Parts: sequence; structure tokens; C-alpha cells
Amino acid sequence: MNGLDRMFINVETARLPMDMFGILMLDPSTAPDGHDFARFRAEMAARLPKIPVFTRRTVSAPFGAGHEHWIVDPKFTIDRHLKHLGAPAPYDLSALCELAVSLADEPLDRSRPLWQMYYVDGLADGSAAILLRLHHAAIDGVGGTEMLSELFDTAPLAMDPDLAAYKVNGERVPSQVEMLLRSVPDQMITPVKLVQRSVPIAVPLLKGLVSRASSAGRPAAKPEVDEPSPREKRAPTGPSPAGSRNLLNRLTSSSKRSLAVASLSMSEVKRAKDRFGVTLNDVVLSITSAAVADYLRDLDELPGEPLRIAGPVNIRDEAAESASGNHFAFMMVPIPDIADPVERLRTVSALTAKRKPARASSRASATRTSRKPTGTVSQVMRLIDALPTGAWLALGQLVNSPAIEAVPPIANFVVSNIPGPRDKLYIAGAEITHMYGRTMVGAGIGLFIHCLSYGDSLDFGFTALADLIPDPETIVEGVHRHLAELLDAPAQGSDQLTGLAARRETKATVAQRNKVKS
Repeated sequence: MNGLDRMFINVETARLPMDMFGILMLDPSTAPDGHDFARFRAEMAARLPKIPVFTRRTVSAPFGAGHEHWIVDPKFTIDRHLKHLGAPAPYDLSALCELAVSLADEPLDRSRPLWQMYYVDGLADGSAAILLRLHHAAIDGVGGTEMLSELFDTAPLAMDPDLAAYKVNGERVPSQVEMLLRSVPDQMITPVKLVQRSVPIAVPLLKGLVSRASSAGRPAAKPEVDEPSPREKRAPTGPSPAGSRNLLNRLTSSSKRSLAVASLSMSEVKRAKDRFGVTLNDVVLSITSAAVADYLRDLDELPGEPLRIAGPVNIRDEAAESASGNHFAFMMVPIPDIADPVERLRTVSALTAKRKPARASSRASATRTSRKPTGTVSQVMRLIDALPTGAWLALGQLVNSPAIEAVPPIANFVVSNIPGPRDKLYIAGAEITHMYGRTMVGAGIGLFIHCLSYGDSLDFGFTALADLIPDPETIVEGVHRHLAELLDAPAQGSDQLTGLAARRETKATVAQRNKVKS
């Protein structure tokens, strides 16, 4: 395991399960020779065990000593993980969302591979669904997308008459004494690694502090640069410090989650992207941040400063051995509340350009990169790899305690935009029509927006803490509105606000007028 994998294992608590859910919608009518659970199970028994993510379990030393390791589960059987369920009433997508939330009330059992799969049929429109629950220690979002090509087909194939279950050769589970002895080298070398890997990060920070202290009180030299545009003046610049807490960062008495899913037309999102000369990710960040701002505004909870979004950025390189494990860093984007949709989009584009040095030019390059992470990102990842288990266990206790509210949040919410398969995929002959994600929330982050491009769709999952956001479908409605607003706006932008932007401006003006009167 790398450092991020171990973090997801050790930060996990009963209140904060570290798993993800994929909700894959199926169209059984495309199967040439019929589709049911029996055929689906046969296909999974032949394919799943070939992928290491599905056969490995964790082993660890007692008392948090040493690092966790993966071994092939000697007791692996497909039926310990794959279940057949009938759809709950009202037999629609909202019922599936409720089911995906209820099936993950407790953390996954670490005495077996960290996943569960549910085949759900009986939906009102005749469709079926796969609910795949997978621990984040086993795989990240991009790795999960790569795994799909191994698990599914690119055409609606008839069942192979020679299909047979794949036999797994498990490993012996080491005893606790063995694991304790194995941990001795880790415990001896960890302090050395911590010092070696902390210095490259600490020294530049100290130099910066000394430089700022020595220049305090001296007039700054005026740089010979062009006057920034109004948009550049409005956009926050430089490294963004941790922000203040708002509704999305509050601790709750319950860890119950809420979930809503939606799909946008990829062609429409690309039309907005091309029309304004930005990236697809810029469009996603712009419309989601605007929808969240609307939601907070309606509750009188919108802060006066920009909303801070954390966006996972893939750092998986071509040399990575497999799709498993976690290989990502975060890009922090503080997005100001701008009423004009075009101005907001262009501000987002300017912000992301500053924070992400190299943009992926295609889905393929977004999945694997020929360059290894460098600079600060590389140094931080090396430091994370060196942290002992005890540090992660302590962090897990901190993020689930009231003390976390004394720590400024790194972000208000997360938006993860993952490049998915270009072409439609099939399983047991059935077409996968949509792929939605239910992600982790908690530890001071109460909203996670997951976006996956698949075929001609952008499939969204909006996961929230139910005590904070009981109705994430309201944010879904806002995302649809803000995309329509972009598509209707003049390409050069407009000084005159229309539609939703005008209503938001009017509301802000009225609020300001009332404040002056009082």
C-alpha cells in the first residue's frame, strides 16, 4: 500500500466509512440471449477474480505497528460479495439512491476483500442496476474507470458456453506475531524517512516566512506588467489559504447521507466549452459552484468570501503497475460568487489555469500521464508515504471530534471530474446506460460532487450529509439551470443580466438595501 491507501484504511471509523458506490444502470433488452441474475453471476465469477482489487484483503500488525499489507484472501468466494436484490418502492432511480445509502451504514469487513456488489432488478421501466461498493484504499476514481475495461465488454455478446468460474489461489494469513515482527523494520526506518522527507517542504516554507518578515514595512517595487483585466482583479490569486467554515463544513450528530444523481448531455457541455474557449472541467466547476451557491443563498448561509472547491487531480503515471491504489493530489479553487454566467465561467477558467500547470488534452492523457509528479506535489506524496499508522489513526479521531471545528477547512466541498469510457459498455449482454457515483462525505466536508464522462453523458452523483443537505436534488436542478443559462448567454458575455442571473442580482441588491435601512 502507498501512503494514501493506508490513510483511507486508518482514518476510517464507524461514523466515517471510506468507501465509494458505483450505480450502473443496465438495459437488459440489448442482451442477445436474455439477461438475468444467473447469467450476470456466471460472468462475474469468471471475470472478477482475475482483477486483484476483488481478491485482496488487508493484514496489519497489532497496536498500529508497521504498515498494512495486501494478501490474496484464502477464503475468497464470489457469493460472499455478490448479492441479488429486488428494487424497493417506488422502483425508480430515487429508490436506488436510497438503497445505495442504506447499504453502506457500516464499514466494509476487513477480514475479506473490501467490496460488495448488488444486482438489483424489478425497476419500473424494466431496467436493472449494479451497485458496486468498493473501499477507497483499494482504488481511486481514475483507477476504477480503467478497471471497467477489464470487467465489461464493448459489444452486447452472447453468453460463452465454455464460461467457467476463475479459481483463486489464496495466501496464508500471517499471525499477529508475524506481523509484529515484520513491522520492526518499518518502525526503525520511519523516523529517518520523516526527517528526510519533511526537510524539502519545511525549508522553502521557512525561507518564505523569513523573506516576508524582512520585507515588512518596505514599499514594494511596482512590477512592470500590464494592467490586469477586471476578471483577473476579481479572481483570487496565489496560493489559497484555508478558508472559513460554512454550512457545508459543520459537524453533525448523524453520519446519515443523502444522494441524488443526474445526467447532462455531453454534446451540450462541449458546446458551452467550445463556445467560450474553456475546458470541460471549467464548465463543470462553474455550474456546480453556482448551483451550490444558490442553495446556500436560499438558506441565508452563503459566505461573503469565495467558496473553496477541492478537485482531485490524477497523478497516475504510465509506469504505475496497475489500476489499483490511489494516485491523486488536490487542486484548490476559490470561486467567487459572480452573477453573470459568462463572467463566472471565464473567472473559473483563469483560476484553474493558474492552479493546474498542465491540462489534459484528451481523456486518455487525463487517465495516464508520462510525467511523474514533481515539485511540492512529489514532496508531499513522499511525506505521506512515510507517515506511520499511528499518525493516521490520530487523524481519524480528530476529524470525527468537535476539535476539528477549530481547524480551518481546506475546502468547503469537493468536485471530482473523472474521464470515463468514450464508448458504451456491456455486461452479460446488457448495455450500461449510465454510471453514477456515491462518494464519501464527513470529516468537515459535507458535500461531494462526483462527475464521470461516459459516452454522450456526464453522469453526476451528489452525496451529502443528510443533516446538512437533506435535498441534494435541489442542487441538481441548479446545475441544469446554470448549464442552460450558459448555452443561452451571448458568447462575448453581457453587462445586462438575464434569467437566473438577474434574479440573483436582484436578491443581492434587495438584501443590501435592507441592510442599509437597518
